[in-house]
Amino acid sequence: MRRPSLVGPIILIAIGLLFLLRNFLPGLQLLELLSRYWPYALIVWGVVHLIEVLFDHRSGPGAGRKGVSGGEWVLVALVCVAGSGLFWGRQQASVWSNRISVGAWELFGESYEYPVDGAIAAGRTPRVLIENARGDTRITGSDTEQVRVTGTKSIRAMSREAADRDDRASTVQITREGETIVIRSTLDRSGSGPQGRTNLEIQIPRGARVETRGRYGDFDVDNVDGDVEVSSENAGVRLANVGGNVRIDLRRSDIVRAVGVKGNVEVKGRGDDVELDNIGGIVLVSGSYSGDVEFRRIARQLRFVSQTTNLQVEKVAGTLRLVGGEMTGSDVTGPLTLRAKSKDVELNGFSDGVELNVDRGDITLQPGTGVVGKVSAVTRAGDVELILPAAAKFTLEARTRRGDLTNDYGTPLRETSEGRGGSLEGSVGAGPRLVLETDRGDIRVRKGEGRPAPVEVEKPLEPAPPTPPRTPLPLERSVQ
Repeated sequence: MRRPSLVGPIILIAIGLLFLLRNFLPGLQLLELLSRYWPYALIVWGVVHLIEVLFDHRSGPGAGRKGVSGGEWVLVALVCVAGSGLFWGRQQASVWSNRISVGAWELFGESYEYPVDGAIAAGRTPRVLIENARGDTRITGSDTEQVRVTGTKSIRAMSREAADRDDRASTVQITREGETIVIRSTLDRSGSGPQGRTNLEIQIPRGARVETRGRYGDFDVDNVDGDVEVSSENAGVRLANVGGNVRIDLRRSDIVRAVGVKGNVEVKGRGDDVELDNIGGIVLVSGSYSGDVEFRRIARQLRFVSQTTNLQVEKVAGTLRLVGGEMTGSDVTGPLTLRAKSKDVELNGFSDGVELNVDRGDITLQPGTGVVGKVSAVTRAGDVELILPAAAKFTLEARTRRGDLTNDYGTPLRETSEGRGGSLEGSVGAGPRLVLETDRGDIRVRKGEGRPAPVEVEKPLEPAPPTPPRTPLPLERSVQ
């Protein structure tokens, strides 16, 4: 007689534990946990079935199980579809919810605009906190000792009277809390809907520290000597001429651009393009980015971490670019380390050590004209090409398990055939150790022309000039 399975009771226990945790921890993101960790349910399910089959097999021939039934396979397929859909839905929730709600509001009513104007004394080095839930915010530093706010409130309503009510119910508050100047828009609380936006132009002292918070809307910051911190659910961020450290935390963005930052830069979240140029401090970028990620003139250590890529490099005097399944770079100072699942890599004019390890992808390396540093280039599936200066000195260990070998240095390097692949080993003078390895692909060791081919670097855009100061008005604590 076939014994009942333990899978059903275990599923009930797991569901009960999840809801019990939700009761004790109201802030627990249950859907987020399910969207990320649902494959573990299949693993546990399979392990339990395996244990049951082994146990019944030991109990005798008549007690054995046939494994997973047809109905259970259907349930497995449904779990996979539901889990994958939940994961994708959570990834896109913030973007589509905003688009749908905004699109619905655009079908009705008209847009009415109301001016914003106010100022407050601030000193030379205040902390400026800006809370603007919906709308674009531009912040400019200048030689002043006050914070001045101008802009517009845009309200969509069925009539002017309804828009006037929302305008009276909302304010752009400019207040002082200790050494902090707080600029806060309350338009999102007035009932004006997702189309209500407050677009602000804010002039602050050059030495101020800036902290911004929002949900939907872009942030532009220019000519500020203090630290800058940006936090938003969905925003494009553009920074220029920042004297302090920069920290950017975004759930979604179309672009993050920072040009001319003297301090450290930290960017995390999800988005499309990232462009960092002329950064004086340490750079850390983490998250998921589907567009063009480009680094230029990074004076200190750079680290980029995503679900598929882990990159660390000591300095980028030229450019380093990651887009899709490719990484290209020129004039890069190592040690450089890269771990990636699928990435074609091309580095020109690099110096010091390079360590590359990719699951799939071609690797092309051409060091600069100076002394060649240690190189380790390993790919599971792809070609490896190393182009060395004609007078380079090195010790080579190259191996392909399935592919061809090309050697421009002749007899100093010994070629050995091994099955459908081979190895290339030897020394040319006394130099660093170069390790090249691929499972399926060709290896080519070539002599260069003495210097790497030039790589065109796109000239960075000049930052926009700061907004000129306006004629001061009487100080205001709050403006309607």
